[in-house]
Amino acid sequence: MLTILSAALQIITMLVLAYSSDFFNERTFHCVFGEFWILPLLAALLKIPDGGREWSRWSLVTLISGYPYFHPIISAWISENTLNVKKRAITAATYNVIVQIGSLVGSQIYRSYDAPYYKQGNKVLISICALSLATFMAQRQHLRMLKKRKEKIWERMTKEEQAIYQNDSVAREKDGNKRLDFRLKYWYQ
Repeated sequence: MLTILSAALQIITMLVLAYSSDFFNERTFHCVFGEFWILPLLAALLKIPDGGREWSRWSLVTLISGYPYFHPIISAWISENTLNVKKRAITAATYNVIVQIGSLVGSQIYRSYDAPYYKQGNKVLISICALSLATFMAQRQHLRMLKKRKEKIWERMTKEEQAIYQNDSVAREKDGNKRLDFRLKYWYQ
């Protein structure tokens, strides 16, 4: 009964976050939002003294487990950054395999020797959250660098060269998202 609230919260926050991501045509900030949601809550869970304060602990756990799930945003992000249909299928499958492996690893974070407050497990989750934030920022910077590199080459081309380049359908299928006229999504654009 007490878990219904966290499930409802996660559904609502996931839908709101996905809608907002589509509305603003932005992915990185929305994924990072989920990490910023959970990080202070995990830190607070570590700071609550052992024993007593069960409703405070329940409130934190409810907010943690109801965090905005950004899996749909990342799936869409991968799809829109992969022009070639074959590569899109491979990248989507690879991402889903990585998510499943992460679930297997995640199931081992809370250990019986760490019960009932799981201090060590929560420290591991904080570390994973920090790593995730760093990964999102590194991904953003990498995509930004690739976009700038493409734009420099594109701007050096004449209008005629750009038109010929855009009309080459064989190269379009072969090059996919590596094409100069394909813009990678990462932030407000």
